[in-house]
Amino acid sequence: SFVMSNLVQPFLPAFTPSQSNSLQIKKTSWKNIKKFLKSLDKEKVLRCKDRDGNEVVVQDIDFTDRAVVDFVPYRLPKKETAAGTSVGRGGKATTTGDESDESIGQTLKVVSIYRPKEKFSPIFSVAKVSSKPYYTAAELRTLITTYIDSENLASPTNKRLVTINPILANAVFDGTGALDKEVLAKSAVPRDALIDRIISSCAPFHAVLRNGASADAAKPKAGAAPKIRVLLETRSGNKTVTKISGVEAYHVPPQPLADELRKACAGSTSVDQLVGSSPKNPVMEVMVQGPQKDAVIRALERRGVHRTWVEVVDKTKKGKGR
Repeated sequence: SFVMSNLVQPFLPAFTPSQSNSLQIKKTSWKNIKKFLKSLDKEKVLRCKDRDGNEVVVQDIDFTDRAVVDFVPYRLPKKETAAGTSVGRGGKATTTGDESDESIGQTLKVVSIYRPKEKFSPIFSVAKVSSKPYYTAAELRTLITTYIDSENLASPTNKRLVTINPILANAVFDGTGALDKEVLAKSAVPRDALIDRIISSCAPFHAVLRNGASADAAKPKAGAAPKIRVLLETRSGNKTVTKISGVEAYHVPPQPLADELRKACAGSTSVDQLVGSSPKNPVMEVMVQGPQKDAVIRALERRGVHRTWVEVVDKTKKGKGR
């Protein structure tokens, strides 16, 4: 098991489930690793002996044997991309490295941004700020504060209270909130409550910024930032697999991640389209054999992904998951 898990399986060119199923020693003429080592002993490539009836101990290896010295790497299958085209692994793929993964070592920052509704345009115009489609919460807070100061809406006796003028009454407290009538009756509202009400009324967007990129240059996406999903589930009786999806949102390419996990976890991996994702904008799912949650999180952290951006769901035991 040590030989297979550390010296064989991490280097198998298993890029799809079908390849993973075919590249198993039980489907060879030896059927198991013990018979394989025994055959090498007969050929005098190595010397081994039985111990305790069930174990085979390798005592010596002849590294000068012609089978070792003149060994030519086997022709390996070509790795296919998500679009189905080859990335160029050929006859001597064992000595040719894959393309470097640019996501390793990257720095990521998740920014929540907002798009104000048209009804807030009077606040923008009075505040005399440059109009743009998206603002961070801090920018909106500054904008609203500028509006309050320019209109002299702060209460002279309590700066934390803001007087409600017709613009705020129509745009913010329009009757959609539970306390709108009470606020309008008092003609005043706490400054923080006003700011929070306006921000919460804006359409939420998010952007995942890479390597110090500016939020202004990013292409925001609607809603809150999604989490990377790590799913542990049982298949084929008692075999556990770990599935990872949603890495593309964090600038992590699925195939290089699968390649790293294949070696780190000493098990086969595969990359397939996530069931239910759109064919026009597919989300890929990486699958690795075994319960590999910790190895997956370590690999993601190397790519700048914070643990809080990862959702782990354990379906192997009832009541587990977070």
